[in-house]
Amino acid sequence: MQQDTPRARQRLFVAHTITAGAEIALTPEQSHYLEHVMRLKPGTPVKIFNGMDGEWLATLSELRKKKGVVSVETRLRDQQNSNGPTLAFAPIKKQRLDFLIEKSVELGVSRLMPIITAHSITDKVRLDRLQAQVIEAAEQSERLDVPKIDEPVKLYDWLANWPENNHLLFCDETGSGSPIGDVLTESLAKPAGSAIDNNNVVNHILVIGPEGGFAPDEIDRIRKQPFATPVSLGPRILRAETAAIAALAVYQDRIGDWSARPVTRD
Repeated sequence: MQQDTPRARQRLFVAHTITAGAEIALTPEQSHYLEHVMRLKPGTPVKIFNGMDGEWLATLSELRKKKGVVSVETRLRDQQNSNGPTLAFAPIKKQRLDFLIEKSVELGVSRLMPIITAHSITDKVRLDRLQAQVIEAAEQSERLDVPKIDEPVKLYDWLANWPENNHLLFCDETGSGSPIGDVLTESLAKPAGSAIDNNNVVNHILVIGPEGGFAPDEIDRIRKQPFATPVSLGPRILRAETAAIAALAVYQDRIGDWSARPVTRD
């Protein structure tokens, strides 16, 4: 990056194709936030991304009455996707679910799957609200991609329609699984054609149960699946959001992208 590149403190997701010289309209919510919360003025540099075209430097060319427009200048980073694991989770209470979503995005999850279990607190998930949180976390964490959130699905239906070559890491609160770090490390050394060969597996899917855990028949059903491996997150019982963070952190440490250099801020 050139030393004379303007310093952009705000980073925004835009749902538009980004090309040099383009004029892109911001949402009313973004415009209000930049004008009335951040107190920015026209001429201020910002960074923008859309999950497809990389990250770009832009300038606020218009900002008034909930109407904002940015003028695209130069590309700062080429597109790169996180290639992290998928996280399947049972919906939990609102505030803690918000925390789970935010931290999962920060930790590089590629996809989020709400699953409805016997002990789920609710079977209703406001995907629009969660998607907004995903975008905000992607903006804050300097991600170039935005994780997808699936429609909620019942656990047994989910297992019955399992995608080929996906490996399920079942975070088993009964403690009967092997430590998750050991399982992930071993997956790198498996011979070709094995159930968890890292070259053949399309994706690792981490599954976290609800408060109160999975029902006994659910645990039994998951354990019988050839694509599932029970894993342990240690000797203590963790809240659902803590379990998600722990599992994702170990994943990134053992086989993920924690060896990559952090984003250099301009």
